[in-house]
Amino acid sequence: MNAALRKIGALSVKDAKDIFRNPAIAVCALMPIGFMLLYRFVMFSDMSPEAEPAVDAFLLGTAPCFAVGMICSMTILYALSEEKEKHTLRTLMLANVSGGQVMAAKVIVSLVVIAIVDIVCFVVIGADFSMLAPFIVLTLLGSVSTVLLSLVLGLVSRDVMSSGVFALPIIVLALLPMFSMFGDGFKMVASYSPCGGMYDLLGLLYEGRLFTSDAIMPLVVTFAWIVVCALLFAVVFKRMGRDN
Repeated sequence: MNAALRKIGALSVKDAKDIFRNPAIAVCALMPIGFMLLYRFVMFSDMSPEAEPAVDAFLLGTAPCFAVGMICSMTILYALSEEKEKHTLRTLMLANVSGGQVMAAKVIVSLVVIAIVDIVCFVVIGADFSMLAPFIVLTLLGSVSTVLLSLVLGLVSRDVMSSGVFALPIIVLALLPMFSMFGDGFKMVASYSPCGGMYDLLGLLYEGRLFTSDAIMPLVVTFAWIVVCALLFAVVFKRMGRDN
């Protein structure tokens, strides 16, 4: 058990270093912060006091969606397909590292990076710090399904080029809740998307209604996506969890 944890820890350090070594991954990890700075200080810089609560609620829900989409598509999907293309996974497995340990390290690193980026975005938005702890809990919970789905697509991808094709659906699914403002139809579809439950829960958090019956359906949607993506990952990993 201790040996497995040490291996996961070493792999996590390697994956974290790879983020800084690869400019493409590093830039994508920083993009959500850049978008929040753009929204907060450029697009909504001259908003009226009456509009400020609505804008803050929108940014509070949008920031994690950006973070999940950009980080999962690069730190997991792109990085995993690159390792497969360069046969890094084969080298690791020859060194007595299991595929499960590789996957666990990528989940840990991606969630840590998502949490760090979300905290910075929270500070940029300027929300009340009393909401920071539940904000992080909800964003990490809402990120799990997309992280698992990214692992699935990373396992399916044979090389970096094919991962670029799969990255687009990840980003679109993550950003889908942003379009809920365009009408009831968009809102209904967005609410049932992988990040839709998280977006709705963050809206309830901002309004002070997180611990009400209104949070039941978003929680059900969030956990349902986690279960579906976990089962999908288990099936795909069983069939393709080795480097060919």
